[in-house]
Amino acid sequence: MYSYFHKTPLDEDFFERHLAARLPERILDAHGHFDLPEHVASVPPEAIAGDWAMECGLLMSYEDYRAYTAALFPGVAVEPLALPWPIYQADTAANNDYIAGLIGRFGVRGLLTIRPEYPPEEIERRYLAGGFCGFKPYPYMASPIKSAEVGIFDFMTHEQFALADRLGAPVLMHLPRAGKLPDPHNLADVHEILARYPRLKLILAHFGRCYTRELFLEGLAGLEDVLDRLWFDCAAVVNPEVYALAFERIDYRRILFGTDFPIMLWHGKREWDARGYRNLCREEFSFRAHRSPEEEAGYTFVVYEQLRNLLDAIGDRPEVRRAVLYDNAAALYQRPGAAQ
Repeated sequence: MYSYFHKTPLDEDFFERHLAARLPERILDAHGHFDLPEHVASVPPEAIAGDWAMECGLLMSYEDYRAYTAALFPGVAVEPLALPWPIYQADTAANNDYIAGLIGRFGVRGLLTIRPEYPPEEIERRYLAGGFCGFKPYPYMASPIKSAEVGIFDFMTHEQFALADRLGAPVLMHLPRAGKLPDPHNLADVHEILARYPRLKLILAHFGRCYTRELFLEGLAGLEDVLDRLWFDCAAVVNPEVYALAFERIDYRRILFGTDFPIMLWHGKREWDARGYRNLCREEFSFRAHRSPEEEAGYTFVVYEQLRNLLDAIGDRPEVRRAVLYDNAAALYQRPGAAQ
């Protein structure tokens, strides 16, 4: 576990006042990255230093995850959807094998990370042998530069999409490009995927990387004709305005909760402008925006802030809480052999 992870009496009070009575008995966390040190040993220090997400959370074993979630969510049964760390310099094959081992030993759900150079027949063999329930492509596999101007088909080929389509498999998509969901190239690619591969299930991670209401409004405007064919996870989204818009415009049965652990384990908040966010955190990360010590001492876990805003947007609808926090992901990411 990370030494900076520490639960305080303030966190306990926040959980009891804002979350405990509103959380369902079980949660399926549909976005968490699992790995061991040897899987990321080749990631250069400068790559970690240049990416705030990797700086605060690059390692998480299954045992670590169990300890984190037991501390954060007492009395709640938390199940993970286990994703490898999809980093260009990582040992993707070994990380995939680790996820397959977790599937076999603990019965968790897991996604297979793919690289564009992987032949479809090799992907299919690993997918079926490992008991995976979906695919996790990532823009880093086409370029190690964050938000590089690459297209979706640069890091997941048409042949690989055709395989996912034939298997009827979920594909969890982290959209590329600095423009995020509203980028015209991304919108065109999403439409092409849905038109050419009607059997696969496409999930846009992080609400399509829309961390502000303005971005999300623009992106949704370009997807009005296909919203009934997409799913969205809300991993690492904290903004209450984004959640309000999501439940206004998207069928709640197509929204999945995710933590994005081990990235989002710190204490803090976010502030936003129209196009992006700034992290305000208590822990001593290089990316943090400083506030007064008194203000920072009052920060709770950022995942608690996320959950409060999500639950506020849902309101007094327990059936929606159960769906978003468990049932939707369980129905979408079915274990091999489960009834369709």
